[in-house]
Amino acid sequence: MFSLLYVDDEADLLELGKLFLEKGGEFSVATEDSARNGLQKLAECRFDAVISDYQMSGMDGIGLLKQVRSHYGSLPFLLFTGRGREEVVIEAINNGADFYVQKGGDPRSQFAELRYKILIAIERRRAVDALRIENEKNRGLMDHANDAIFIADAETGMLIDANTKAQAMLGRSLEEIRAMHQSELHPKDEIDLYKEYFADHARRGTGVQAEMVVDREGNTIPVIVSSTAMDLGGRRCLMGIFHDISEIQRAQDALKIANKKLNLLAEITRHDIRNKLTVVGGYLELVRDRPAEPEYSMYLRKIIDTVNTIGQNIEFTRLYQNLGVTAPGWQNVHEVFFRACTHLDIKRICVQSDADGLDIFADPLLERAFYNLAENSIQHGGDISIIRISAQEEGDGVTIRIEDNGVGIPPFDKENIFSKGFGKNTGLGLFLVQEILIITGISIRETGEYHQGARFELHVPKGAYRFNPEKSDRCHLAVRGFYQEKVRGN
Repeated sequence: MFSLLYVDDEADLLELGKLFLEKGGEFSVATEDSARNGLQKLAECRFDAVISDYQMSGMDGIGLLKQVRSHYGSLPFLLFTGRGREEVVIEAINNGADFYVQKGGDPRSQFAELRYKILIAIERRRAVDALRIENEKNRGLMDHANDAIFIADAETGMLIDANTKAQAMLGRSLEEIRAMHQSELHPKDEIDLYKEYFADHARRGTGVQAEMVVDREGNTIPVIVSSTAMDLGGRRCLMGIFHDISEIQRAQDALKIANKKLNLLAEITRHDIRNKLTVVGGYLELVRDRPAEPEYSMYLRKIIDTVNTIGQNIEFTRLYQNLGVTAPGWQNVHEVFFRACTHLDIKRICVQSDADGLDIFADPLLERAFYNLAENSIQHGGDISIIRISAQEEGDGVTIRIEDNGVGIPPFDKENIFSKGFGKNTGLGLFLVQEILIITGISIRETGEYHQGARFELHVPKGAYRFNPEKSDRCHLAVRGFYQEKVRGN
C-alpha cells in the first residue's frame, strides 16, 4: 500500500479525495489543510507521493513543491487544482511536478485519472532512482519494468538502450534500436515536432508528453512519455518511460460511441412508444362505443398486442442502457460463447468451438450478443443439430464465424436482419447484437447460404484481438447438455 500526503485548504475536498483514493485499497492518505502543516507532516512521516492544491493561503502549491524538491529530492509530487492557467502548469512542470491534474467534472473520472497518474509518478520515480544507483542494475530493472523504456543521448538524440518491453513494442531488436534516432520512433510526417519535444525535455531535464509510436509494421501506438535526464558514465542522457495507453484510448472511444447510441435510442424509443400509445388510445375510443362482435374482440386483441409491444420495447431499453456503462475489456471468445449457450436449451444440439485461444476487446455485453445469435439459430433455424464458433486470422484482423446447419436466411432478408424492428418477434435481438459489437469497432454480417444454414461473421480489427498459444490447440464440444474437451489429433 502506498502512503500519500494530500494538502488542500478546503476540508470537504480533503475528505472527498481521501475517500476516493483509499477506496481501492492501494493508498493510505494523510491530509493537511496548509502547506506549512504539510511540510511538518513530511518531516514526521515517510510518504510515497504528495498531492497538493495550488491556491492556498500562506504558501501556495508551487512553494510547497519547491520545498519538497529541496528537501525530499525526487518524491513524486502532483498538483491537483482548479486553476487552469497555462503559466501555472508551466511553472509547476519547470519546478519538477510530476503531473498536473485539473479539478472539475465527474468525481469518479477525475479521481480515477488522479489515481492513474499517482501510480505512474511513483513507478517512474522509483525506476529513475533505481537506475541511477548502478549501471549493471539498470538492465535488470529496465527489463522487469511494466513499461517500455528508451535511453537516448541528450545531445545527439541517438538511442543507446532499450528494455525488452520497448523492443516488443517496436517489434525490433536492441541492435536495430541502437541504430535509430529517437525521432524515428514516431510518425514520419511529425518528425520535426518530436525533435522539438525531445530538445525541450533534454533542456529542462524532465517532461511529460502524449505521443505516438510507430512499430515495425507501421501501426501507431498511443503512449504517455515521462522523460528524465540522467548521467551514465559522464554522458548526459534522457530516459523516456513509454506507457502504452491503447486500451485506455479504445475504452474512451467506445464510451463516446456508446453515449451517442444511448441518445439515439432515447429518441427512437420515445417515438416508438408514443406511436403505440396513440394506437392504444384509438382502439380504446372504438371500444368505448361498445361495437358488436367480431369488432369488439378484434379491438381488444389489438390493444393487448400493442401493450405487449410497448413492454418489449421497455425491456429492450433496459438491456440497451447498459451499453458503455462499464468500460470494454479483454474477453475469451470461447468462454463467453459457451457461457452464453448455457442459458439456452441445447440438450439436442452439439455446440462446437475452435476459438479457445482468442481474446477480443469488447463491451461487457458480449455474452448477450452471443446469446442472441445462438438463440436466433435455435428459434429460426428449424431442426438444427450443430452450432459452431470458429476464428480465422486474416490480413486486416480476425473473422469470428458463428454458424448452424439449419434452414438459413433468405437472400432478400439479409440486408434487413440487423434493422431495429425487423423479424417475426420483437425485431430487437440482432439489432442489439450489432449495437454491442460496434462499440469496439467489431462489424457483423450474415454470409450463410439459404437452406444450408445461417453464418454470422464478426470482423475484429487489428489491435482488438490477441491469441493465447496455450489454449489454441484445443477443440471444445457441448453435446446434449454435456461438455467435452479434446486436443486435436488425439
